[in-house]
Amino acid sequence: MHISEWVRISYLWRPNLRDEKDNHLIELAVAGNATYLVTHNIRDFQTMELRFPGLRVVRPTDITKED
Repeated sequence: MHISEWVRISYLWRPNLRDEKDNHLIELAVAGNATYLVTHNIRDFQTMELRFPGLRVVRPTDITKED
């Protein structure tokens, strides 16, 4: 079962990622109070200028290892 909720984004935080097209993913994750952003593209997210301590960027295989 999947549950989701629409979240209105009314601001633009630019973490200044290497790939500009990835910035909106961080904005959505922060606005939705996400704990994890799961992606195969870890490398592009390691260069964020803005840091969000409550958000972890992990690979799909890493999230399945979490308790």
